[in-house]
Amino acid sequence: MGYFPFFMDITGKNGVIVGGGKVAARKVEKLLAFEPHLTVIAPRIEECIRIQAEQPDREEESSVTLIEREFRMEDLSGADFVIAATDDEMLNEHISDYCKEKKIPVNVVDDREKCSFFFPALVKDDSLTIGISTDGKSPAAAAWVKEKIAQTLPTGLGDAVDLLGQIRPRISELDVPESIRKDILQKLFLYCMEKNGKATVEELVEIYEQNPNWYKRQ
Repeated sequence: MGYFPFFMDITGKNGVIVGGGKVAARKVEKLLAFEPHLTVIAPRIEECIRIQAEQPDREEESSVTLIEREFRMEDLSGADFVIAATDDEMLNEHISDYCKEKKIPVNVVDDREKCSFFFPALVKDDSLTIGISTDGKSPAAAAWVKEKIAQTLPTGLGDAVDLLGQIRPRISELDVPESIRKDILQKLFLYCMEKNGKATVEELVEIYEQNPNWYKRQ
C-alpha cells in the first residue's frame, strides 16, 4: 500500500520541530521555502538552525522561533504539523501517539511506522515542485531519483510555470470552449520553453490577443 502524495499549502501554518540537531536543521531548511511559522524546541539547538532563524531575506510569511529547553507536551498546542527529530525513541513515540490521537500530522525521523506523513525528496524550481517518496523505505533511492530528475529538467522550466500561472486567469475568461483554452495554454507553455522561460506576460498577452487563431497554426 502506497502513500498518496497530497500537496498542501503550509504558508503561515504552525509547525513544531522537536529536536535541535542536524536532522532538525535539514527539516527546517526544506520547510522554509514554503513559508510556514516554525518553532524549534530542544535543550540544545545547533548553530546551523540559529543561522536559518536569523536569515534577513526570508519570505514574509515564514519565521523560525527557537525555544532552548526541554520539550513539554503542551508545546504541541495549536500545531498544524509536528516533526519529532530527537534521539530519544521513547519521546518520539510519545509525540507520535499524541499527534495521531489529536489528528495532527506527524513525522518521526527514521521511524516510518510512527509517521502519519513522510518528507519527500524535493526538486524545486520556483513554483514547480516535484516530490519523490519511497513510502519511507529507502531515502537513498529517493535521493538518487531526485538527482536524476534535477539533471533532466530543462532550463527555464520554473520561470515558464510562473508565467503560465500569471496568464492563466486571463485565458480562463476567454469565451471559447474549454478544449481550446487548454490548447492555448499548452501552446503558450511551449512558446515559453522555446524562450527558456524568458518571455513576459505582456508578450504572451500580445500573442493571443493580436493573433486569435495563433494557437490553431502551431
